[in-house]
Amino acid sequence: MCFLLVFVLAGLFMRGCFVVRGVDDAVASVADADVAVRRAFNATLDAFNAVLDAEKAGANVSDLLVRLNDAGAVLGEAEVALSNGNLSDAAGKAGTCVSMAQSVVSDAGALRTWALDGARTWFWTYLAFSVVGVSVFVVVLAVVWRRFKRGYVGNVLGMKPEVKHNEA
Repeated sequence: MCFLLVFVLAGLFMRGCFVVRGVDDAVASVADADVAVRRAFNATLDAFNAVLDAEKAGANVSDLLVRLNDAGAVLGEAEVALSNGNLSDAAGKAGTCVSMAQSVVSDAGALRTWALDGARTWFWTYLAFSVVGVSVFVVVLAVVWRRFKRGYVGNVLGMKPEVKHNEA
């Protein structure tokens, strides 16, 4: 009888430990999933800002926007899973969203750099052609002016004044 009593008490004690530990794990999992979802949301915002900067630099960001939209959809799924109590799925989807958003951020940074380099190249090319064009225009204008001036002065000096006497 003592053995049975000790066995029942041990079973109750162990079950209480497992239940408490299960609750602690669930609370920790909820907190971890919530942190992961928040981190995914912040990563998505960072990715959006990076895509916006790349677009301002003149890059074609249509592919990045599609990938950012996919990351937002995964974030929404993670939030739904968290609200439904599916903690492992929420944490997994949030991790996927974070990695997708970080990929978009890195690609947007590279695309922005590429667009700025291209814009810088075009700026210097246009500047060089403008300087050369203005220089050629000024030289041609000076040559034309000298020829016109020389011809005009020659014509003026070659004229003889006509003097008419009193004619009544």
